[in-house]
Amino acid sequence: MKKFFHYFIIGITAVSLLSCAKEIATEENVNVPSEEEVVVVNPNAVPMVFNATKENPDTKSNISGNSILWEDSDKIAIFDGTALNEFTASSVSGTGASFSGSAEPVSEYYAVAPFEAATNLSTANTRISITVPHNQVVIGSHCVDSKALVSTAVASGTTDLDFENQFALMKVTITKDNIIGVTVKGNNDESIAGSAHFYYAGDGAPKVDLSNAGQKSVNLTYKATASSSNSAFPTGDYYIVIWPKDFSSGYSVILTDEDGGKSLKSTSSSQSFSRNGGQNLSTVDDATFCPSVITTAAQLKMWRRVAEAGMYEEGEEVKLGADINLGGYAWKPVTQFLGIFNGQNHKIYNFTISSDAANVGFIGTLGSSNGEEAVLKDVVFGSSNGTSHDGTSSITVTGDRSGWTYGGIVGYAQKKTTISGVTNFMPVTVAASVTGKHAAGGISGSGNGGDGNGITITECHNYGAITDNSASTVAENSAIGGILGATDGSNTMVSNCINHGEVHNYCVGVSRLGGIVGKAWDSKITISECTNEGNITNEAASVTDKTSSWDNAVGVGGILGAFTNKNGGAVINKCSNSGALTMTASPNESYRTTYGGIVGNITYAATVKGCTNTGKFDESVSCDALLAVGGIVGLANTSGFILTKADDDTPNTNSGELWHRKHHYESYYGGIVGLANSSNYIEYCINHGRIISDPSGQSYAKFHAGGICGAAVKIIRNCTNNGYIFTYAGKLTSIIGGICGGEKSPSQVIDCVNNGYLSPFNAANSGSGDYKGPSVCGGILAILNPNTTTVRSCTNTGMITTGDFYRNGSGNDTGTLRSFQSKDYYMGGLFGYVNAPTADVTNATDCIVACTFGQKTGSSGKDNYKGIIAGEVKSKSSTAYKVEFGTSTNPVLIVNTTNFHYGTDANPAVITQGDIITTTALANKWLMGSVSDLYDATNGSSDASKVDFHYSIVTAAQAGIN
Repeated sequence: MKKFFHYFIIGITAVSLLSCAKEIATEENVNVPSEEEVVVVNPNAVPMVFNATKENPDTKSNISGNSILWEDSDKIAIFDGTALNEFTASSVSGTGASFSGSAEPVSEYYAVAPFEAATNLSTANTRISITVPHNQVVIGSHCVDSKALVSTAVASGTTDLDFENQFALMKVTITKDNIIGVTVKGNNDESIAGSAHFYYAGDGAPKVDLSNAGQKSVNLTYKATASSSNSAFPTGDYYIVIWPKDFSSGYSVILTDEDGGKSLKSTSSSQSFSRNGGQNLSTVDDATFCPSVITTAAQLKMWRRVAEAGMYEEGEEVKLGADINLGGYAWKPVTQFLGIFNGQNHKIYNFTISSDAANVGFIGTLGSSNGEEAVLKDVVFGSSNGTSHDGTSSITVTGDRSGWTYGGIVGYAQKKTTISGVTNFMPVTVAASVTGKHAAGGISGSGNGGDGNGITITECHNYGAITDNSASTVAENSAIGGILGATDGSNTMVSNCINHGEVHNYCVGVSRLGGIVGKAWDSKITISECTNEGNITNEAASVTDKTSSWDNAVGVGGILGAFTNKNGGAVINKCSNSGALTMTASPNESYRTTYGGIVGNITYAATVKGCTNTGKFDESVSCDALLAVGGIVGLANTSGFILTKADDDTPNTNSGELWHRKHHYESYYGGIVGLANSSNYIEYCINHGRIISDPSGQSYAKFHAGGICGAAVKIIRNCTNNGYIFTYAGKLTSIIGGICGGEKSPSQVIDCVNNGYLSPFNAANSGSGDYKGPSVCGGILAILNPNTTTVRSCTNTGMITTGDFYRNGSGNDTGTLRSFQSKDYYMGGLFGYVNAPTADVTNATDCIVACTFGQKTGSSGKDNYKGIIAGEVKSKSSTAYKVEFGTSTNPVLIVNTTNFHYGTDANPAVITQGDIITTTALANKWLMGSVSDLYDATNGSSDASKVDFHYSIVTAAQAGIN
């Protein structure tokens, strides 16, 4: 028997026409009782028959005399105080029916129709959950989903059930034969479906409480049979079932046709749907449909309006079929989009976005927190030709709020969303009106993976400048990035993306800047095979949410500004940067600052593999804060840091220059890592970049510099430095190592080679307080702590000199010595300075020295601070601990080209050749600087109880070096 209505429902008022869209589904708020609350067996049940009638419509709605008819297949739920019991229709007579089943004989029964609507029973809370489904299906000749017609009844002292309808109705008329979906939603996201509570006992019972119903839309579809797939509605009248509701701003009805086109009818005036009442919406398919393939500006504007109404669900796709010139249109961000926007490589251009919304972009939020797999792909924004900016299009973030604000082509990307093949030419600007925390990027402002469901950004290009003019002073790590401003979820993937645009910051509240990603916080992130070509400039004295700590230092990186995740790990794989990194404002001394050609600041577990930097770092200001700068990584302040080769054996390589200017505090510069301040592995790295310290007017400070690491405390292996380090600062105490500088020696340095020239040319040999000299320079390590550091199989072929091989007129040449200093620098072929051992120890086994030492002519007394192995070796006078360099079977190899020369201040330099180490006698003379009281350079002897040398003089071929 057909279930049908004889309703005449009052008409809709103030209906306006739009096109296209479908409401998203929010998670249903179903109260599922605990296992002990659900009673499924009643041992006292006996066969019974209930006689049921349907409630007549409310006469106040002028629909009296009409009714709902029972069907033979209907089932109802009977609650006897113990269990919900299923009763099936045994006879049907129009509005009346008999239902047979088993229940416990009691004085009062509570019933729900249909049976499927009674979703749960909670005896502890004296309630039954009743559900109007979010997805309703009309089958065959029906005009409504009978499972949605929720009614309740009470039988007291009788088996007669007079059911009372708990729903309201919307009647729609369909006149076209290609409509496959009808969706209704409130314009203020009112909850109109989902599970409510039918309280059968307690205060005011029986009663229905709708406060927990969580569904904000109802979708109506059609099937020819229960087992068939969805198909188009036959023309006619249909009913949508909702909970009784007041719509403060009206409601919208959305239609979808077989081709994916959409239309929208809506009313903006207040509407009321009472229990058992309703409205007749009349014909709903007479609005203009937005096609699934958009080819005109008018259609794209229509798509924006209907997408703003929330019409698209997961998997529903709209495509561009042509390039779209929006003619200077002021685009308002689509608040949320859940479908697939496929540009098919077409262009959208000549439009602007300026918004004070929380999420600003062509799409404000892509996806939802529920994890719908939304997609934006294959679109070019802001260019008419695909190769240059159109001169008009732009994105401006203007909103001022206490919470976060985001801006980009996508303002905010939710978990499980994908942005692929998107190219942006539109400049993205954070306006001065913004005073709160924020993040902006050329492709997306921010993304949140969440629950292990990451966002994916792949094959994207950004040409637009990212500029932050915000007046924010909030120290909560605001961020800007060429591709992605920030990510705070998990499993974020950014791959094969290129940023060509400048990243420029004027806001002190921004402390994270990256060519690809500004910051990754509380997340697992992989950035793979991405390239940054844009210059990155920080013109603000950035502040962070922590002071006086490296943990949350300001981070600026060619690929990633900062990774500060305590719950996951980062992988930066085969990325490259050619953009210059520039600091033009001095940070406050309370905020430490880091710059890296690939990553600025890493404070939790991360792996950097096979990356390349050619970008230059420079600063044009006096730095008032501790600073760490690296060709690959500025700071690694974590025990879980690994810097290694890629899976295809590509090493990490830096060729970018690192400039050091006027600093008032310590600074750490490394060709690969500025400061590796915790347990870490640094391996398979090559540095070609020059490190140049030229801070005129420098006050007393320490400069830690290394061809690989400025300072490190763990493991360095299989690394090569080919870059030179040059210091030109009268009051700067330089602590320089061909592999690692700094006063904290790493735990292991193995299989490393220095080919670079090292010169603390005009550094201090005296100072005051914590910055007291002299300067220290070692071919492998600046300073060796022999009991905590193992050095093995390392080679130094570079020059160690007090000469000027940089400033020969143009300031750009290298290798031509101009002048020399006469200062007490500790200079050694392997180690500048060796601290006193704390136990007998052997070190520097299988190491090779094949270098040149330079000093000023006429200052031979300064030679007392130079040595083939070490400039000075200290020992505790009270304890006879001994340090040995090499062993009889694994000696230090001294190549017979190792030599000492002297120069004048003339230009060009006049070089006088000194000793060339071809004999044991000459080697003994120069093994260690005689300033040490352990060594007599005149006699070439040492205190063997404190220091001993095992070495051999060999040719380059014998040493295995070119």
